[in-house]
Amino acid sequence: MHRTQIYLDDAQTARLDRRAAAEGESRSTLIRRAVDHYLTQEEQDAATWRAQWKQAVEKTAGIASHLEEGAEYVESIRRQDAKRLSDL
Repeated sequence: MHRTQIYLDDAQTARLDRRAAAEGESRSTLIRRAVDHYLTQEEQDAATWRAQWKQAVEKTAGIASHLEEGAEYVESIRRQDAKRLSDL
């Protein structure tokens, strides 16, 4: 365990104390539980986002098959821009 100090305003402290009393727990226990919940939710949200991103990439992969591959496409665009600029 590591000791951590935080500042809570009066309303937060009162609400936390009421909840702690109702559950028969300490402030510290409730705060640890809240931190665990927050971190777990954040990890689940990140995992969900990654899964959705992967699904989107898989669905769109190859959708623009008429375009050249990565570096070739970029070089083609650069050549077109260079020609356009030289024509100006």
